[in-house]
Amino acid sequence: MNKKNAVTTEKIYNALAEVLLKKDYNDMRIQDVLDVSGVARSTFYAHYKTKEELLKSVCATIFGHVFSHTLAEERSHDFSRSSIFDYKHFITHIFYHLHDEKKLIHAILLSQSKDIFLNFLRGELREFATACVENNFVAKKSIPDELKVCSVIENFIIVVDYWHRQDFRETPEKLTEYFIEMNT
Repeated sequence: MNKKNAVTTEKIYNALAEVLLKKDYNDMRIQDVLDVSGVARSTFYAHYKTKEELLKSVCATIFGHVFSHTLAEERSHDFSRSSIFDYKHFITHIFYHLHDEKKLIHAILLSQSKDIFLNFLRGELREFATACVENNFVAKKSIPDELKVCSVIENFIIVVDYWHRQDFRETPEKLTEYFIEMNT
């Protein structure tokens, strides 16, 4: 993404967060985002066709990197020397990304778009949760593997929701500890 597009995207995402803190998602209009962001209508529509597409773009942006299996040094954390197969680092990495986007995530989780966001997250977590079960990261319980996968995913969602309700006060490392304990 070129610098101009990145700036535009950031303005739109920040405006979305601001609007969602004031209005329900279903009542929000694209014009509300335009008014707050200062982005021209034509520019917005060059990037997104609907508010649903905007929300899916937000989800893809937040989760795209962290689930891409590439590890690079970033401004808030550095897992570049970690293995993508180190589950503890991978989980912590996800939490750092959520923390980096906490204003936007907070607004989304308070809005009617919460289910869209959480369902997107569930989909992104499925491969990770499956790997956790297949590699015995999850305690050996006498339940079917698919149920274990669902449990890992929902435990992650529970931790994210808890963290959000606690205003993201705890560290990503602490949330990782909670998540691991919930699955062992």
